[in-house]
Amino acid sequence: MSTYFADDLMFIQPLIDEPGIKLYGQVMGIHKIPLNLALQACRRQHQNITIDLTRVDHLSRSALETLVGAARSLPPSVRLTLRARPELDLPGRLTAHGWHETQSLHLAEP
Repeated sequence: MSTYFADDLMFIQPLIDEPGIKLYGQVMGIHKIPLNLALQACRRQHQNITIDLTRVDHLSRSALETLVGAARSLPPSVRLTLRARPELDLPGRLTAHGWHETQSLHLAEP
């Protein structure tokens, strides 16, 4: 399964220096399938996973929900880290939906 995907709005590529993926552009609900496929490929490594969102201009609510769902499905010893610029306001958005208490989900600044 490939961790690469591209369309007119978004591009996914694997991270080079750690398990995970980097997203570019506008991540929308229509990207749920390619996003889940890329995350499944990362999960096979049974390590912590990083999602680099530093080049994302827009992250829809449904796309964020997909990432939270992926974090919730991880084994207890594995965590999903979202690395994002402050403009995406992930702490506020996660809190607004009650997702901030997800044990396996962590936020990191670029």
